[in-house]
Amino acid sequence: MEIKELMNSSGLWLASIPIVVVIISLSSIYFRMAIRRAKEIGISKQRYIPAIRSAAITSLGPSLSPVIVLLSMIAIMGSPTSWMRLNMVGAARTELAMVTMSSGLLGIEPGNAAFGAQAFSYAVWGVALNDVGWFVVALLMTHRMGNAVSCLNQKFDRKWINMLMAGATLGVTGYLLANQIMSKLLVDNVSILLRMKGLLPALIAGTVMVIINRFFGKYQRLQELALGIAMLTGMFVTQFIYQ
Repeated sequence: MEIKELMNSSGLWLASIPIVVVIISLSSIYFRMAIRRAKEIGISKQRYIPAIRSAAITSLGPSLSPVIVLLSMIAIMGSPTSWMRLNMVGAARTELAMVTMSSGLLGIEPGNAAFGAQAFSYAVWGVALNDVGWFVVALLMTHRMGNAVSCLNQKFDRKWINMLMAGATLGVTGYLLANQIMSKLLVDNVSILLRMKGLLPALIAGTVMVIINRFFGKYQRLQELALGIAMLTGMFVTQFIYQ
């Protein structure tokens, strides 16, 4: 069997479908549990519906990157494996890195003519084992996180704890953003215009957020969508400028 036929075989489709079904089912279950819990603790529909709407719109920006990775992975790993893997991971770009590292153990590059069944099996095992650490941490630590937060709220001022968590979120987001910006600014042998390609989306998105908050603060529906609008505007305007 040719490697392309193997990658897109009915057997791999059958092996991939159950995992995707489980993920969709879990998402539906968690969503219903969240709605039920919101009602139990007295959060009105007028409060959680805007939050759901805002989260849905905001998710469009980060979803574009996995789509691009999906197209790249399909060419290397076939449709069923790529579809299954990108329904499971949080950082899509690590999948391509693991495919490269795993097949590299055989001295073969993904997409190369020598990339056969053995290299494909190495790549599949590589991307699967790459998730083990995350699953172990989630299994052992997730249920303890709530207890840790409750303990902090009991021992310290809740306002300070909320500020601490907000600061941690801003710190992580700022680090990720700065890392992306600096990786473009420090590239050698390119023009300053190309170096600005990493900074420009952040500047545009930040400007859009300031404008929305400053001039449209009384429009609640627009505030809900502000982050998603800012992210999409930054990406598309930058792409238009550099096309």
